Amino acid sequence: MNQENSKLKIHKHNDLVKARYGALTLPEQLLLLSVIGKVDPRELTPETGVELTVSAFKDLTDANGESISYDELKKAVKRLYNRSVMILNPDPEDPSLTETETRWVSSINYYKNEGRVRVFFAPKILPYLSNLQSNYTAYFLKHVAKFRSSYSIRLYEMLIQWKSVGSTEIEVDELRQLWVLENKYPAMCDLKKRVIEPALRDINEYSNLWVKVGQRKRGRRVHSLQFRFGLKQQEKKKKQLTREYIEKHAKPGESWEDAVSRLKTFAYKSRSGNTS
Repeated sequence: MNQENSKLKIHKHNDLVKARYGALTLPEQLLLLSVIGKVDPRELTPETGVELTVSAFKDLTDANGESISYDELKKAVKRLYNRSVMILNPDPEDPSLTETETRWVSSINYYKNEGRVRVFFAPKILPYLSNLQSNYTAYFLKHVAKFRSSYSIRLYEMLIQWKSVGSTEIEVDELRQLWVLENKYPAMCDLKKRVIEPALRDINEYSNLWVKVGQRKRGRRVHSLQFRFGLKQQEKKKKQLTREYIEKHAKPGESWEDAVSRLKTFAYKSRSGNTS
């Protein structure tokens, strides 16, 4: 993954993490995450267009030297345009509204001669991607970029939102509903073999998390999956600057960029033992 894509950070409201939608193909999922990662959630509006190039798409799909054409990028974004997502219980002030279905993407501009496209988010999805003050999940694209299954990405998102706790329990029926698997892999052994175990292998091998799973039964039936997880040791050693830390330590009148640069420099000097 190139340096530009590795820096992309994904921000999603937790209601979107727990939304109901079928498995996007892995290229579609990575394409969607790259679009989300390219925008500042504080500045996202219906007029915000996100550009994607053939070279960036090639990097995301890890084509191993194979050529990626503009037509392949165009087909991928068209498939993404036709995908939808179901937000459950979307408005606390209107309990009678149980679901809202929306596209991820509302429109696409094509620039064939320049090898790029511009994507615009659907209006109903914007509240779950922009101006997020609380109840949201954030992670870097690089931590899921090498996954081999789109279910791996969805499980990672469900875990990372509980990073500060280090554990969560998910009912099997809820998981089937959210991932639209009610009529697929009906036997628990098949669900584990085809979905859960490959996802765990991806997360443990490629992400910044380690994870273990147990199960809770009701009678002879597995009712829920119990996940225990945490940051891998190398991630713990990295001193990361959170938004809250930056806002707290920014100087009066200092721009966001200057504050980040100054605090990163100070953190580096602290680690090296030179704070002069």
